[in-house]
Amino acid sequence: MQKGYAYKRILYTLFIFIIVVAINFFIPRLGVNDPAERYYPPRIGSITDAEYEEIKQLTREQYGFDKPILTQFGIYVGNLLKGNLGNSFLPGRPKVTDLIAERLPWTLVLSVSTMLISMFFGIAYGAFAAWKRGRLPDSILLGASTITTAVPAFFIALLLSMYIGFRLNWLPAYADPYMVSNFNWSLGAIGNVFKNAALPIISMCIGGIVGYAQNTRNSVIVVSNEDFVLTARAKGLSNSKVLYKHVLRNALLPIATSLGMRISGLIGGAVVIEKIFNWNGMGTLFLEANGNNDYPLMLGIMLFMSAFALVANLVTDLTYSLLDPRVKGRR
Repeated sequence: MQKGYAYKRILYTLFIFIIVVAINFFIPRLGVNDPAERYYPPRIGSITDAEYEEIKQLTREQYGFDKPILTQFGIYVGNLLKGNLGNSFLPGRPKVTDLIAERLPWTLVLSVSTMLISMFFGIAYGAFAAWKRGRLPDSILLGASTITTAVPAFFIALLLSMYIGFRLNWLPAYADPYMVSNFNWSLGAIGNVFKNAALPIISMCIGGIVGYAQNTRNSVIVVSNEDFVLTARAKGLSNSKVLYKHVLRNALLPIATSLGMRISGLIGGAVVIEKIFNWNGMGTLFLEANGNNDYPLMLGIMLFMSAFALVANLVTDLTYSLLDPRVKGRR
């Protein structure tokens, strides 16, 4: 991979991140006359209008909303350069970075587990379906792909929660509310996490496995018809060498792109699933921040998700150029 190509992709990613920072700051403030209004204390007693206006002004100053919006943006960017995402409006004004650090591992438990399971079974079955093209395994995959395309993951999650969680009571329909606060690295605590994570992971894996399998099947079939594969077979190479040395290496290119897209959505891709199963991850944290009009927390979560997605796309792009050197010539 040429260094010039890598530098261009890095600079492009930084440019997009700057735009994301600006959009992330200004969009939530559009159409809002007074962002601090929700945090005004209740007007009780015989307080006069002037006294209450003074209290409101003190509240604006406390949260920095009394300054011009461009000044607020400058302060926001300056804090970002220091690694400071601000303080939440929650009681005690905890740091946004601390709240994200607390919830992020729990989202990754679901997302990373789903991705690894989906990749393993999806790629394996997709290659098998391509090998059995036109037969029963291939027909099953095509049918499953049609169903999962029409049925969203949250509907599958609701069905699993209703039947396996509530009716059969095999697995928890809702996550243990004390799981996060009481977690330690004992076998019992780890087992409790996997028990509570089972239904969310299964609900996301169904579509993930089918998606990876479909991509792998199509990619293997396309590559199998390439001229270099026919040439390799004409040279007398064994089927295993043709498959592993020629077909799979080139079939991995679209799979790598799909993987990169899924990695970029690791953090924000399970918001609805977390809500359904009451899983205390980044998704529920963002919904809580949105419901409370917690601007610093919303900005911090959105910016963190955007930065994670941009870095994932950059790594995917650079990895793709290593797998296929022709990419540099097309960009």
